[in-house]
Amino acid sequence: MLAWFALELGRLRRRALWLLAFGAVFLAAATTGRLLGGEAGHVEFDALMQVGGYPMVSALLLSGWLVGRFPMLAALVLLAGVYSEPRQSGLARLLEVRPRQPLLLLALRIKLAFLLALAISLAVPVSFDVIMLGRLPGVSLVALVAANVLVYGALTALLSTFLRGDAWAAAFLMILAVTWHALLRSGILATSPPGIREVVTVVLPPQGALLQLETAFAADLAVPVPALLFAAAYAALALLLAGVIASRRDL
Repeated sequence: MLAWFALELGRLRRRALWLLAFGAVFLAAATTGRLLGGEAGHVEFDALMQVGGYPMVSALLLSGWLVGRFPMLAALVLLAGVYSEPRQSGLARLLEVRPRQPLLLLALRIKLAFLLALAISLAVPVSFDVIMLGRLPGVSLVALVAANVLVYGALTALLSTFLRGDAWAAAFLMILAVTWHALLRSGILATSPPGIREVVTVVLPPQGALLQLETAFAADLAVPVPALLFAAAYAALALLLAGVIASRRDL
């Protein structure tokens, strides 16, 4: 089992290093902002405006927004092909003859990818906030990161059981979820058939719950527990479906 974990870590090492390199770009942007506009232990946008004008402030704000999407990216990258790759390469057939059940090994593989995605996803945003704000963020950031990793990691694992481009499909569903949630909030879909509206809302990633968590973090509010539980329930259901499909598919 230790040898298997070593092989899994080796498989994920390159992806993890690319994610860390990508996160380092955001940290470099935050450090630049701190050096140029750092006052009273944190970044002052008025000082940045005097140094670089609107382009510099806009670039730093864009970096902050992208850092908020980093947990989703980490989940997509590290969970991509978690089931489809071994099946395509023939490794799944070798695991079939091992003493341990292939479904158990798949669960351990997903768990390892989840833990690695969570660790990287916490390291980058926390470091970004420490540089920008001069203090550690609250528990709301942990809840936001965990919810994004759970939702999009589980969705990618589910899609991997019947698609090869699972990460791309999950990213497409994310875009659909954002668009669908915006249409719901605007009232444009108020006249649509109620049954279809509810089904689509449940099937797509829980953008409403994730948005509540993001709002709580941005406003430094208490963690909205119902939204966190809803995101966790969505992830649990997706993983359950992934296990059912994987157990019924021929290797």
